[in-house]
Amino acid sequence: MLKFSSLTIACVLVIAGCASAPSAEEKKPVWSVPTEQETAAALDKKFEEAAKSYVKLKKDGELLFCKRSKDIGSNLPTIKCITEAQLRNQVETMDDYRERRRNAAKCTHGVGCGAGF
Repeated sequence: MLKFSSLTIACVLVIAGCASAPSAEEKKPVWSVPTEQETAAALDKKFEEAAKSYVKLKKDGELLFCKRSKDIGSNLPTIKCITEAQLRNQVETMDDYRERRRNAAKCTHGVGCGAGF
């Protein structure tokens, strides 16, 4: 009986915590339009995050981003390098893919989302 009472009290406390009004410390987000510099910095930050998983090398004065990997069916590791433009393209392509997958999960067919049902 004691375990049931403790569980009941814990559930009541959790429910009460969820039902309480937002505290005064919580602030609503403030929206603003970023400057061109802020946008460029954010894009560069995204690119920098992607570049962290690569080894940076220079070949003939050109900066390359390299990774060691094994081709499918092979046990021999090889080093594959891409240019900055290719890395930026990969980052943008992956962002576009993620956004399309997020939007594909949204219901756009009306009630029930059953196309034709």
